Amino acid sequence: MEVTVSKPKATSKRPKGVLTLRQIRNRVGEGWAVIKNPEHEKGMLVRGELLYHSSDRLDALEEMGKCKNGHFAFKFCGKRDPNAIYLL
Repeated sequence: MEVTVSKPKATSKRPKGVLTLRQIRNRVGEGWAVIKNPEHEKGMLVRGELLYHSSDRLDALEEMGKCKNGHFAFKFCGKRDPNAIYLL
């Protein structure tokens, strides 16, 4: 007697609320985003859950400071001024 075992099909569903970086940029427009549980590939942010966004950097930083328990990313979405100096 031969028994066949079928493996469940692999799915690529993302948890509800997880967006790609492109989707996050489309929602935020020009501004700053607080992203929960950021996922990276080859060192680059590729997806996460958008928690908050604002055109005001300090406002977004204040909201990020209220976040507890988890991993978070702070990302600027928009065009960078070529004449600006950025400090990391």
